[in-house]
Amino acid sequence: MTVARDYTSRPSKGSTRHIRCTEEFVQLLEDDFGTPMFALNNAFMGFPREPKKSAIKLSAWAARQEDPAKALLAWTRKNPPGHIPRGTRRLRRALSPG
Repeated sequence: MTVARDYTSRPSKGSTRHIRCTEEFVQLLEDDFGTPMFALNNAFMGFPREPKKSAIKLSAWAARQEDPAKALLAWTRKNPPGHIPRGTRRLRRALSPG
């Protein structure tokens, strides 16, 4: 005798890439990390808008730099909005100095 299992109640992991930056979220990043709104908008409000997880990681990285706005704007010039590498290993490699 087999027992039917109900898998519908199990939560799925699902992707969070669809959770994108909004104006309110960018304002929170400015408040938390102290990076100017101009740099944040240029980096994260392109088309498509950046995922929130990537925006948080990049903002934290920029906050550790000598001039966060300059670092974030340089990142944006090198990696236009919508082109932040996916995956932590690639993101870590891209954010490493040198």
